[in-house]
Amino acid sequence: MPVDPALSGLAKTIESGQPWPRPACPNCQTGYIGFTSPTGDEGHDSASARSHPAFEPGWISGTFVVRGQCENPECQQAVHGTGDYRVDYSQKSDRDDEFEYQYSSYYTVTHLHPPMLMMPIPKSAPDEVRDGVLRASRVLFADPGLAATALRATVERFLTSEGISATRSTGQFHNAHERIKEWRDADPNRPPVADLFFAVKWLGNAGTHEDSDLTTIEVLDGARVLDEAFHRLFTGPDIDAHAQTINAAKGPSRQP
Repeated sequence: MPVDPALSGLAKTIESGQPWPRPACPNCQTGYIGFTSPTGDEGHDSASARSHPAFEPGWISGTFVVRGQCENPECQQAVHGTGDYRVDYSQKSDRDDEFEYQYSSYYTVTHLHPPMLMMPIPKSAPDEVRDGVLRASRVLFADPGLAATALRATVERFLTSEGISATRSTGQFHNAHERIKEWRDADPNRPPVADLFFAVKWLGNAGTHEDSDLTTIEVLDGARVLDEAFHRLFTGPDIDAHAQTINAAKGPSRQP
C-alpha cells in the first residue's frame, strides 16, 4: 500500500458540509476511518468581538474536536482529532444575488490520535524503522518540520541497523550525508536507493531550520520517497523470495 492519499486530504482545510477524507485505520490497516461532523468551540477573542458594531461572521474562529471510527466491524478503532476552525464565505453555495453571501466553517486538523501512519511499514523492516515512522506520524499535522526531521532520523535509524555508526572511530559525529554515502559505496546496487535517502535527508534538514515553513503536503511527498526506498529494500526482495517458493513447489506453497 502506498502513502495514503486521504492524508493529503486531511492536510487541507475542510469546509463544513463537505465529506471528510477516510484514511486507512492505524490499527487494522484494512478498514477506513469515517469521521462524524466536528464540534467547534468559539475562541475568546472571537466571542469578545461579537459586541463590536461592525461584527460579521467572518470574524468567528476557534477550535474543534472530531471523532472517527474504523468502519471494519471487527476493529471499530476510535480516532480523536482536534484543530482550528474559522468562518468565511462558502465555496459551495450557489448565489442568485452577488450581494448575498453564504458562510461556512473551515476546519484545519492539527492532531489525530492514534496517529495515522504516514507511510506503510514493510513487515521485514527493522523495529528501528517502525519506531521512526511512528514518531514522524505523531506530529505530521501539528509540526510538519518536526515530522520531516523525524523522517530523516528514520533513515539514520535504518543506517544504524545496517551497521553504519553515527560516530567515527575517533568519537566524532558521523553526519547523515556521510553515513548514506558509506552505505551506498558498500554495494554497487545501492546508489539508486541512496539517492532516495539523500532526498529525505535534505527535506529533514529543511524541517530542522528555525524558520522552517514546510507543509504537511511536502512532508507527505518525502514519505512517498522514503516509501519507495523501503519498498525496493524490503518489499521487493520479500516478493522475490515468495515467488521462489512458488516456483520450487510448482504451485501454491503450502505447509504440510
